[in-house]
Amino acid sequence: MGDPRVMSGTCLNSGLIDAFSIVGHRRLRTVAFLGAAQIDRFGNINSTCIGSYEKPQIRFSGSGGACDAGCLAAEVIIFMQHEKRRFVEAPDYLTSPGWLNGGDSRRQAGLARGGPVAVVSNLGIMKFHATTREMFLSEYYPGTTPQCIADHTGFCLDRCGAVESVAPTAEELRILREEIDPQRLILK
Repeated sequence: MGDPRVMSGTCLNSGLIDAFSIVGHRRLRTVAFLGAAQIDRFGNINSTCIGSYEKPQIRFSGSGGACDAGCLAAEVIIFMQHEKRRFVEAPDYLTSPGWLNGGDSRRQAGLARGGPVAVVSNLGIMKFHATTREMFLSEYYPGTTPQCIADHTGFCLDRCGAVESVAPTAEELRILREEIDPQRLILK
């Protein structure tokens, strides 16, 4: 991203080739943070369009490097609003591969590194089973329930082992609101 807000306070800024070289460096444990318009049970994300690619109902900005980062990074964490229209059975377009069809399908497709490890939504935190690679509810936030999250998900979501998250402390909230996102770009 070329947004100065992202670069503020960093110790290193470089070009796109350098950035992807760092993200894909095999000796570094890199994490890509991605957003999405849609996600499926295997963490495949769409940030390109809603509807058909040729005649979309809505066209988004597209990958913007997210596909590259999602394929090269050691881990991927996805942030998004938790709505049934976003957590779907099948994305309208595959912008960035997650675990593809589950199991070992990502590796079989030639993606030897990485894959999604978590989805952080406004309702909870989802993770992926180690063998099936299907999404499951790991934690739900205070004030919501596993059933509420299932009701806002467009596919069957395993929630049997979900636990309630520990609420953030006053100091953690202060840091988030005053230091990390003082303009309320993410937290609103």
